[in-house]
Amino acid sequence: EKLIATNPCGEQPLGGWAVCNLGANNLAVYVKGEKFHYESFSQDVKTAMRFLDNVIDKTYYFFKQNEKVAKDIRRTGLGIMGLGDALIKMKVRYGSDESLPIIEKIFETLQNSAYEASCEIAKEKGAFPKFNKAKYLEGYHIKELTPEIQKKIAKNGIRNAVLLTIAPTGTTSLLSGVTSGIEPVYEFTFIRKDRTGEHQMHHPLFEQWKKDNPSTGSGQVPDRPDYFVSANDLTPLEHAQVQAVAQKYIDASISKTVN
Repeated sequence: EKLIATNPCGEQPLGGWAVCNLGANNLAVYVKGEKFHYESFSQDVKTAMRFLDNVIDKTYYFFKQNEKVAKDIRRTGLGIMGLGDALIKMKVRYGSDESLPIIEKIFETLQNSAYEASCEIAKEKGAFPKFNKAKYLEGYHIKELTPEIQKKIAKNGIRNAVLLTIAPTGTTSLLSGVTSGIEPVYEFTFIRKDRTGEHQMHHPLFEQWKKDNPSTGSGQVPDRPDYFVSANDLTPLEHAQVQAVAQKYIDASISKTVN
């Protein structure tokens, strides 16, 4: 259920070589009884950071330039998927005022747990080779971390130069049956065409809700609850508010679509 998907790949941008090493925790599985289990999520984030750090050493690199850059900065891209599903399971409307403190706590937990793990790994195995303590601690994002984490970085260094990103998680979220990245549900019911024909598809949580709330004897279908919100139900501001909360805690980039 808890999916960590890695995608080591090489790119050759102008002026050098870069490597991406992506992973995503499925937020939906941490919701039990309409409550988000932050402690369990925190522990899994720490495991995920160690996993992604190990990927850097275990990957076969076709080009020495890729290997040097990857191991000099040990960049990871840990993120999430299933935010839309997690909020539905908590019966909270994505983008609402009620949702924003919850989203903030989730991303604060993600950030703090990831940075604590990277500091712990640095104490065991050493900081990333290009770590410069004075310059690193002056970084905008680093200065926003808790004083405790900043002290750990000053004392032990940090294993990974950059830790977090919110990738689109397209294929991996389909595999997991949850919403992608930071996005809401795109549509609850849609037509899928493949070699076997056309099929009407339903989002899994919506399908379960329909089974639990069948139409009445008169054929009337119950209204869909407000927390079952799709991308096109949201205002641009509601989309942006979610990203604005999340990006305070992400040290790289976020993939976001506003419909």
